[in-house]
This record gives sequence, C-alpha cells and structure tokens, in this order.
Amino acid sequence: MATKQPYIFLSHSTKDRDFSEWLADKLRKAEFDVWVDVDSIPDGSTWPREIEKAVTDCAAMVVVMSKSGRESEWVERETLLAMDLRKPLFIAKVDDTPLPLHLINRQFTDFRAKWEIPAQKLIRVLRGIPLEKPFETTRQPENLSPEPNERNIFKYLAKLPGGRQNELIARDLYSWASKHADSVTFGGKLTPAFHARVRAGKSDVGEITVFSLWAYPQQPAVQVNFLYFAAIPPYDNERLRLSTLKSLNELLPQGEQLNQNKTERRPTLALSLLSTADKLETFKDLMGEIMDNLRSEE
Repeated sequence: MATKQPYIFLSHSTKDRDFSEWLADKLRKAEFDVWVDVDSIPDGSTWPREIEKAVTDCAAMVVVMSKSGRESEWVERETLLAMDLRKPLFIAKVDDTPLPLHLINRQFTDFRAKWEIPAQKLIRVLRGIPLEKPFETTRQPENLSPEPNERNIFKYLAKLPGGRQNELIARDLYSWASKHADSVTFGGKLTPAFHARVRAGKSDVGEITVFSLWAYPQQPAVQVNFLYFAAIPPYDNERLRLSTLKSLNELLPQGEQLNQNKTERRPTLALSLLSTADKLETFKDLMGEIMDNLRSEE
C-alpha cells in the first residue's frame, strides 16, 4: 500500500461517493493523510486483503453513515474490524437513518443539514487525538488465550459490556446448540466466537453455520448466517427467508428492524436483546426451525 505515514481510513458506501470525496478533500486540506478505497488500492491488488491491511494500519477511522452505509456489508465489516482493533472511530452522519447496532452508543458529527460547519467540527476533534504514528494493535483480544474455547470464552464475555448477563445468555445458547446442532466450533482471529453448524440434507457443501455468537468488545452479538444457507433448499425460497427475517425483527426494538437485503447476508443482533426468557426461547426456537428445515432437504 502506498500510504506509509499515519492516516485516517474513510469508510463509506460507493453510493455516498460524492460526499465521501468532498470530506476526504476537506481532511487533506486540513493536512490529514486519508485512505479512500477508490484512490488507495493499487491496480492488481486483492481488494479484501488491501482493505484489511488499511484498517489494521490506520491511525483512526471516519465512517460515513447513511442508509446506503448502513446497508453496506463492507462498511459493517470495516467498522467492526476497527472496533476490534480499538481504533479511534468517528461517525459522519449524513441522513436520518438510525445508527446500526454496533455504533448505536457512539457520538456522531451531524452532516444532515450542512456540510461545511460539521466538517470543521470533525477536523477539530481529529486534531485532538495523537496521529504521530499508527495506533498499536493486537490480533488477539486481551484476557483470552490464543484459542477460544468453552473454558475461556464465557469468562471473557463476562468482562465485556453486559457482563454477567451476556455470559449467562451465551452459556445458555452454547448449551442449547450443543444438543441441537451437529457441531459447535470455536474460533475467531480478531474476535472470539462459537459457531453452531448443521449438515443440510443431501447437500454436498458440508456443514453450514446457522448462527454464530461473537464476543465483540463493544457489544457481544449473535449473527444469523443467511449468507451460508440462502442457496440451499428450502431457504433458496426468498419468501421463507423473508418470513424468518420477520421473526428476527420481532426481537428488535422499533426502528432497529433489519432491512430485507439481510436475507442474503448475516444479520446481527445484540446479545442483550435476548436478555428476557421469552426472547431467548423465541430465538432458539427459530434457530431450531432453521436447522430442521436444512436437514430435511430433499
């Protein structure tokens, strides 16, 4: 990657390119070095690898948040990686779309009405953090051995936001998955997780991850992997996926419902949303239904 000096990573949807290029220009005029994918990835490079390296090496991230940004899987991946690496993260909010779950408790700079004045405010904030060198990062979260497993991941969860409550929810989901899934595996290079997997009927794709539980430092969460089973009967039927997504949305607060495009992605729910017995049982029933449907493939 060409950029060698400390720099700010600008995360954005391509649909917000006009604003993103304007903001990048403002930041550069303020003497910040800025990494933007359309400008900074060399020809012939592997796109995901370059983006991962750029997030890992950046000194801070500014995420352009809009309806398009919220729906962008790349923006979600970039911001979650930045949070896992404990990068300073700033939000430029450009429309009325609610912030996604993993950013909901963070302050934002409001660009909805005007651009110039908020840009100056953001620049002042950025000048208040040390950018002399990239922030040091670690590939493993603190207080966890290199290999996440059932003996350490729950103790680790207890130290994150939500503490004891999230630990108990995670233990319950693990116990349930151990009985109902074909296998439960642990992993995660940056964020520890466990994955509930089943083998779908006569499918030749092997075991499929139905859901994962991720120990994100800011907000532990469960992730339902539509991305993995959307092409396998009966979930190749969009109507069934939409019905399943509707059931997931019933667990979410008003205004935080998942967009329909999540039926081919990996929608994520805060673990704390399953803190009541009825919601936790509803989630397990829904995951059990998915597992049964996948196993009954003809």
